[in-house]
Amino acid sequence: MKYTLPSTELYVYFCSWIFANLYSLYKLIEVQRDVLEKDTELLLNLSDLQPGWSSLSRLKDGSDIEWSSWKYFLHTSWHYLIFQFVISELIREASICVLKYWYILSSVIFITIYMGFRQLVIIFAQPFIYAMILICGGRKLSIWITSILLLLSYNSLKYKYYFWNFLDYEEMQDEEVYLILFSVAWIELRCISYSLDFAEDKSTKVLTLNDAVNMFSYILYLPLLYMGPIILYEEFEKSFINKREKLKTRLKRFAIDITILQFYTFILDLTFHYIYFFAMQSNMQLIRKLPTIALCGGGLWMGLEFHMKYVISYGSTAAFSRLDNMEPPPTPRCIARIHVYSQMWRHFDVGLYRFLVKYIYKPGYGMLCKFNSLPKIIYKLIASLATFLFIFVWHGTVWHILIWSVLNYSGVTLEYIGQVISKHELYEKFRVNILKTRAMEVRFIAFLCSPLLALSAISNFYLFAGSEVGNLFFECFSQPSLINSIILILSLYCCCHVSMALEDVQSRGSCVKTK
Repeated sequence: MKYTLPSTELYVYFCSWIFANLYSLYKLIEVQRDVLEKDTELLLNLSDLQPGWSSLSRLKDGSDIEWSSWKYFLHTSWHYLIFQFVISELIREASICVLKYWYILSSVIFITIYMGFRQLVIIFAQPFIYAMILICGGRKLSIWITSILLLLSYNSLKYKYYFWNFLDYEEMQDEEVYLILFSVAWIELRCISYSLDFAEDKSTKVLTLNDAVNMFSYILYLPLLYMGPIILYEEFEKSFINKREKLKTRLKRFAIDITILQFYTFILDLTFHYIYFFAMQSNMQLIRKLPTIALCGGGLWMGLEFHMKYVISYGSTAAFSRLDNMEPPPTPRCIARIHVYSQMWRHFDVGLYRFLVKYIYKPGYGMLCKFNSLPKIIYKLIASLATFLFIFVWHGTVWHILIWSVLNYSGVTLEYIGQVISKHELYEKFRVNILKTRAMEVRFIAFLCSPLLALSAISNFYLFAGSEVGNLFFECFSQPSLINSIILILSLYCCCHVSMALEDVQSRGSCVKTK
């Protein structure tokens, strides 16, 4: 539906939403200062606060291990990634058929030198297992059974002592430990992508040496190995076929991208010196002392920080992959302009969304449609359920991930139901006789989406911070005061209008609209 509202009204919504964001962040910083900086002992007891930049003479929130791990990887590997690109470009000019062998060899060299031989064994384990399945003629069912078993095994093994003892983790930095965990998850997706595409190809039945080279070069491609995003195998193969841009053009874009991302990194690290909301979560009594507006500011900060670190990490690795003539997914869309679950999944991690749609949702829906006894919406909901079950297992079989997955599935289900109702003749009569204009329909939809936006935000708080913080937001939102209720509803309503108005505005790196 085309967004149609007077420009003045839209301007009011934009200004109100921006003000609500800034004011909630201001209240968070103000209350944090009153609580922490007036009590030095309490401040020093927050173990995740680290010495910050000497020029600021302030402590820094260092509790986000995901962020520090990604920074560690980029700091460790950037010069090697440039070296790999230079050799790749020379090979591409001389004999492109050798390039995939170089991708494999380069990854082996990097992992062995920078991470250690034991990490190399862990990283090679999954593709080796999938290769054995394909060599034995395994098809889709065996691939999926193996995938689920590996995911469940991985979720169990990462809590077992002998797994860490094998890695000799006491000699590793924390960032190296988390990088190996991240890499195993991303490798699983790439193994599934290649294996299912191979099984779909009717012209091949058993894995050959050339197929194995294709498989391992894709799965072990270094820029995307540890941090993502996921590029589907068919997109990876296009990099060897599609016409390349001139080297000067690619280097210019790379320099611009990296400069912008370095600026983003500076801003994010600077903010960690002033907002300690993540570190405060080690003492839930501190979080409970926050008034509602400041707590909302904390929720907003978690979302913005989550968005920024993925823009930086995905953007950095995407910049290196573009040098190799690949077209990575666009960077995540800002969470402050997303108002429904489907948009979050479609536009935040586009690579993961494409993976889920291609390999789980569409095949599942297509298989269910062969049975004509139920309405199509039931088949869509069942296919979505299978998709969210995979999401739950892939992200980790822990309680707060389960809650996040269930709330997301519930939100998507409500959206589906709303779409079905909007196509019914009773709604059409309501629109024509009561709403009358498209502008009134837009306002009505924004009003209906506001509670869904609140549920979406709370579900993400479970992902960002775990069960205790998520439960606290549920308590706060379920029993608000009258004034807080009015502020919250009006803010969410404005956000819905902002999101709908900007729905067709692409995030950075987008070439075409994501379907």
